[in-house]
Amino acid sequence: MPRKVLVVDNESGSRRNIAFLLREQGYEVDEADDGLTALDFLDKKKFDLLICDVVMPRVSALDVVRRIESSLTSTPVILITGHPELLDEKNLGHLPCFTKPFNLYDLLRRVKQLVDE
Repeated sequence: MPRKVLVVDNESGSRRNIAFLLREQGYEVDEADDGLTALDFLDKKKFDLLICDVVMPRVSALDVVRRIESSLTSTPVILITGHPELLDEKNLGHLPCFTKPFNLYDLLRRVKQLVDE
């Protein structure tokens, strides 16, 4: 059964590139363009991994991460951001993070570490 990944990023190009790479590797991928849509997905499905942009409209990455951390699941989270200085300010410094622009294959290696091993 393929691993399920939710990719959340309001930048469509970034989101689509990540989703395409993961699908090519056999992952089942859902995409959300904001935090509110991500919360809707999280209410309906169980995911093996969340890849989430830090700065998003409607609902923040912090709120999405809090929802995951307060649930009984142990879904790993990878953050992506163009603003790494915001991680500590938003209390997200404890999570793995890739700073945009990043190498998609580096991200893929981290995904495999968290999901497949």
